[in-house]
Amino acid sequence: MSTTLKELSKLSMHPLVFDEPAKACGFASAGEIERFLFTSYGKTIKEIAPANRPKGAIFFLGPPATFGALAAVPDLKPVLSQIRTDVARRFYMVPIDLSGGAILAYEPTGSERQTMVAGAWTSQHAQALSKDSERCVVWATGVSVVVFLNGDFYRESPDVVEAIPKGHTGGFQALSWDDGEIVFEFAKHELNDTTPAGIWHLPDQMLLRPKPEKLMSVALGRFLKYRMAGYSHHVDECHVENQGRADIELIHYNARIDIVEVKWVGSSLSATKELEKEKSIIAALKRKAKGWLTKYGEETFVAGAKQLAVYFSTGRYQRGYLVVFDCTPPATKRKSEVLPADNAHVAPLSPTDFRILRACVDPRKASTVSKAKQP
Repeated sequence: MSTTLKELSKLSMHPLVFDEPAKACGFASAGEIERFLFTSYGKTIKEIAPANRPKGAIFFLGPPATFGALAAVPDLKPVLSQIRTDVARRFYMVPIDLSGGAILAYEPTGSERQTMVAGAWTSQHAQALSKDSERCVVWATGVSVVVFLNGDFYRESPDVVEAIPKGHTGGFQALSWDDGEIVFEFAKHELNDTTPAGIWHLPDQMLLRPKPEKLMSVALGRFLKYRMAGYSHHVDECHVENQGRADIELIHYNARIDIVEVKWVGSSLSATKELEKEKSIIAALKRKAKGWLTKYGEETFVAGAKQLAVYFSTGRYQRGYLVVFDCTPPATKRKSEVLPADNAHVAPLSPTDFRILRACVDPRKASTVSKAKQP
């Protein structure tokens, strides 16, 4: 192994190791930086649309005027917007409590701007700036941040929204787990694929392939692997002790483990009819012939929540997620949404341990599918 025991020790005592460099930058301790990143900054980033988040932006981070004070989300939001707007022209000093507001700290020279890549600064430039200025410098891109103290690498977090403390920096396409709401992006850009690789048997009829749940679950796991910031690994059809097999066990970089149960509502072709010709299937749909379809409706939410509660009761997971892909014909009120867990369905467990997500899927022709590309 290339990682030394000394390096491992530093990781386990991370805040203590960097307390002195943090104090040299004016902070009471490294903990102040942590609280800002995963509280004020993380909450603010979540409120900003992905397209409007800073990408490859640099700013100086300063200590608070009042010990323990942190910037409020409504105050920090316009500051981050200004940092994004001025990404190539100005670097700002941002006190973690925003005392006195953001202050212009440095204006990059023309030669420095030539080192930018695709309109974004590199983390190497941020590190050099930190070393030259002997300050705390943050390199921010989407939900990811890298922090330097006096030129030393301090913190790399792939997802400040979920407070994940370590891992590899994701690319600009990395998406926050966002408490499970990443599945809306997956449903919109992946499950609408009408090619043979997709979940649809007859897209125009809103008819799914036989047993689509397995296809959805495997595709979701693959999507998280390539697109999710803070992803460590996942297990398909994981064994839950004495309870059976759940769809996905998701492990984040901070060792947090969540369980994801996948369900669907709509209509799928029965496995016994998979080889039937399209003309015969459409005729059967019109006359509502028995034995041709498998249908699931709103009762799926209740059954899924109860099943998820059984898996969650083992005590292994931090939170349980029921993801129901809504593949029913489009309707005016049909939309992706987060639903509260019913206490009656998860008792004696707390409803706050669960997230119920309805992710709507509309098939489109392959030529118009705006697929999220894997890096």
